[in-house]
Amino acid sequence: MRFRATSLAALAAIPLALSACGAAPVPTPEPAPAPPKAAGPEGVEWAGRLCGLVNDFSASQKSLPAVDKSNTQAMKNSVVARLDTASKTADGTVRGLQELPPSPIEGGDQVNQGIRDGFVQIRDVLVGARAKADQVDPNDKQKFTEGMTALQAELQKSSQVDLNSKFGALEKNQQLAAAAKQAPGCQPFFNPAPAQPAPGQPAPAQPGQPQ
Repeated sequence: MRFRATSLAALAAIPLALSACGAAPVPTPEPAPAPPKAAGPEGVEWAGRLCGLVNDFSASQKSLPAVDKSNTQAMKNSVVARLDTASKTADGTVRGLQELPPSPIEGGDQVNQGIRDGFVQIRDVLVGARAKADQVDPNDKQKFTEGMTALQAELQKSSQVDLNSKFGALEKNQQLAAAAKQAPGCQPFFNPAPAQPAPGQPAPAQPGQPQ
């Protein structure tokens, strides 16, 4: 169940280079493990709540305030608003993960802690970028460019956040992974939306369709 790292990618609409959490390499197939112990309804509900918090954050980033490029002042204001919204949403995700009850599945609390630590990092990157955006001077072209460069450098710290490894711990917990597969809130992680083609490019062929 690989985390689709769309959480920070939506911020790339700011005309700055911003790398999101890197995709994990496809693992080498291994022999099928013994069937895990069946997850009870409490475990399924808990896994669904955990996945739902992460998925809600990812979805919220697709509706961030738009960047207004009409002039430097408008651009600064809109970037600040965008980062402010994103950082507050990340903080809400951290608090939601903190408020999850103890996991009914052994090892679940450790998985939650790892994912929460990752979102603390994301929140801190966004808060730091928000502070840099506040310092941008829109009245001087050179200072505006320098400020945006500093903002870019702050956002690039997101490349150090590896949520894939955090979710890898969930995959390795067979009982928790089995519960997640049954939880409706986790389905977006197992059945990601098909990738959209770049503008002007044909849509990728679906299985069974002629090339």
